[in-house]
Amino acid sequence: MRIAVLGAGSIGCLIAAKLVRDGHEVLVHARGEHGATLAIRGLKITGEWNVEINPGEWTVSLDEAGIHDSLKKSFDQVIITCKTKDTSKLSEIAVMLTDGPVLSLQNGLGNHEILQQYVFENSAVGVTTNAVKRLGPGEIEWVGKGNLRLGGPKGEHFVELLRSLNAEYNEDVSSIIWRKLLINVAINPIAAICGVKNGELSREPLLSQSESTMLEAACVARNLGINLPNDQELLQELHSVLHKTSENECSMLADVKVGRETEIDALCGQVVSRGESLGVPTPLNSMLLSLIKTLR
Repeated sequence: MRIAVLGAGSIGCLIAAKLVRDGHEVLVHARGEHGATLAIRGLKITGEWNVEINPGEWTVSLDEAGIHDSLKKSFDQVIITCKTKDTSKLSEIAVMLTDGPVLSLQNGLGNHEILQQYVFENSAVGVTTNAVKRLGPGEIEWVGKGNLRLGGPKGEHFVELLRSLNAEYNEDVSSIIWRKLLINVAINPIAAICGVKNGELSREPLLSQSESTMLEAACVARNLGINLPNDQELLQELHSVLHKTSENECSMLADVKVGRETEIDALCGQVVSRGESLGVPTPLNSMLLSLIKTLR
């Protein structure tokens, strides 16, 4: 099949590389020096998978140059892996590239709703706990293997496509999005503020802070009617992710280090705003939201 991966940062590059190795024709849409490197020199992956993708094995389009007319409506499926601030723009590009299903594989809340404004019933949503970090332009490290859960109207259409990443289908879209969000709010802002790898959150006093932040967000989710496991199962999942990704530097820390805009509004910001609408207090998420914004 012909697949386009839009917003190819670390996770996007891993997915695109897997699709190439599975025999698909792949378009990678990226920007800046990283995108130029993918086009000229290809991609190097280390860690859990040591492989190099040569530039001739895929097609690269650069955000700065836009989409060539020859690519329009020429893809079977599209996967969006960008940050929330770029979701609308890449959803527009997805509609240009395909009449088929489009998958949002992103962090935070609100991305699926944005995508549905463009493709509605042709949409799918996914979350992954695979830990991948960008070492430099055209080079990523797959730090820790995780899971990949898919849902939404067309979620099943992507299960076989992403089988090499152990994709599973779940009809409860809200549940899979919130469960990933709980992991994100528990890890990303605390690691970013403290400047530590994920594994440091397995020790006190950071562990208690991480756990409490997760359970505070879970309270908001349950008040919204989201189906979640009990608190003990949620904490076990957090501990498992911290262990598997102990050597990973989360994307929010990487963003803070170089002064990039973070995804905090789509994570803690969404917990705070939804908590306010319900009358559910969220002091921990509110504090982390404010602290991360001061670091930009």
